[in-house]
Amino acid sequence: MFRAALRAVAVYLVLLAAACVLTRWVTSLHESAPREVVASVWRHGELVERAVYLEGQRHDARIDRALEQGGELVLETIVGESPIVVWPEVAFGISLVPGHDGVKAALGGRTVHVTPDELLSRQLYDHGLHIPSIGIALGVDTGALTTMLADKLQASRETVLEQASLRRIRVARKAESDRPRITAQNLRREDVREAVMAGASYLARGLSPEGRFRYTVKAPGNEDLGGYDWPRHAGATYFIAQVAAMTKDPSLADAARRAASLMTDSGLSTCGSLSCVGEGNSIGLGSTALAVVALAEIVEKKIDERFTFALVGLTRFLRSQQRPDGEFMHYYDRGSGRPVDIQGLYYSSEATLALAKAYRITKDPADLDAAVRALRYLVGPAWSFFGDRYYYGEEHWTCQALGVLWPHAPDPKALDFCLRWQAFGRAIQQREGDSFFDADGSIGVGPVVTPRLTPVASRCEAAVATLDVARRAGVASEEVALLDDQLRRALALLLRQQFRPGPRHLFKSPEAVEGAMPGSEVDWELRIDYTQHTGSALVRWLDLEDARERARAGQP
Repeated sequence: MFRAALRAVAVYLVLLAAACVLTRWVTSLHESAPREVVASVWRHGELVERAVYLEGQRHDARIDRALEQGGELVLETIVGESPIVVWPEVAFGISLVPGHDGVKAALGGRTVHVTPDELLSRQLYDHGLHIPSIGIALGVDTGALTTMLADKLQASRETVLEQASLRRIRVARKAESDRPRITAQNLRREDVREAVMAGASYLARGLSPEGRFRYTVKAPGNEDLGGYDWPRHAGATYFIAQVAAMTKDPSLADAARRAASLMTDSGLSTCGSLSCVGEGNSIGLGSTALAVVALAEIVEKKIDERFTFALVGLTRFLRSQQRPDGEFMHYYDRGSGRPVDIQGLYYSSEATLALAKAYRITKDPADLDAAVRALRYLVGPAWSFFGDRYYYGEEHWTCQALGVLWPHAPDPKALDFCLRWQAFGRAIQQREGDSFFDADGSIGVGPVVTPRLTPVASRCEAAVATLDVARRAGVASEEVALLDDQLRRALALLLRQQFRPGPRHLFKSPEAVEGAMPGSEVDWELRIDYTQHTGSALVRWLDLEDARERARAGQP
């Protein structure tokens, strides 16, 4: 363990040094005057025409002819450039800021450009250097990039790398599909409600007649990437049920029923004498826990109360996996008929939330007792170590459980835990100017790593619940204001990054992916839980804001 810790520290120090060098490098751009403008016409996600001219001039007739045949004109103005190092290859790959930098190449009197839009359409950013041990990917796929340059220059890759003059270019993009920038200051309930509807519509459009979601989609080509699991299916079902209850939309209610029916039919197994959700011999607790969360929403909001029977049965399985100290055993071995007492991320807090939500329907004291003991364990013994006030794990489900349990069994220690967790998140939340990305409101891991959006969304789910309880509990107004600002900045980021409509010129079928949430600013693989976490956070925020509005108006 000590050696592993030393290796982790060594990797961190190397990455820190590299980040410092890289940050200095990416800021050393030289402005040119007059600037070059790269005018591109995109049609159905394909680049069909391009012209390069100096700022202040007009594009040539080729662009006009291409636009007459349909398409979108995008202008990428080169605002800075610098030489680029092509060896070692890893240095080449991490020299480009994802989404903002491209390459200009000159060879034999011919000059060509590979712009950020082209790299985005091929999804080449963040596919260079991978560090699996800490879950970081950065840098461009240099093999694919040099192949693009070689095709444009009509030369071999080796000739490009050895003889071409390569320069890094930073661009400012202007497209017809650009929309006004949403910030914490101008965040409106109308914008949030539109985002919620767009997200729910995206998931519902991808639902098969039997109730199975399109699980992962690569946005540029609208390609299905396959894969499936029941926890994320349950989460997506939960979000659609939330929106169906909010809007009273019968089509969304039907989608929630179909998804829930598949989960309680094809997804149902037996774990000993009890029902559980999952497949195979080893059953993870998370599938059943999130199934209960989804079914509780459907039953409580009276979308379909026939799921009560399945809910009660699954809740019994969750309770059977709980230890006397409140912790859960996260797996069940169907072969031996025994629980497996090992733990991983998420499952304990998911089960806690599930039991808390189930209690509001079953009114079974055993459900409430199990949820209370689980929450007490999560905010106590689970984090009893020397750094427990300075380091936190993935606690977004924990703090949602706090919110559900508060009216029935308020726990000040759990509230203190969630407030400290939010303060920890606030300390690492990026602000405008902290990096080259659209990152205000993101969870930062440094200025050169593209921020992931799902951690932002899940923390927003927890932040809404924590903010709600903090106001109920009379937490100091200064701390409430900090939490409110933190939440609003994160929600604004999610609204900016949601495909509504997104960079539609880079999509083969923009209508098919509208409303989805990408993995990051440059990672356009669309997994159902990305949209679910974002959507659930937005729904809960709307509920909270609507309740405050009614209170101010003196309404119940």
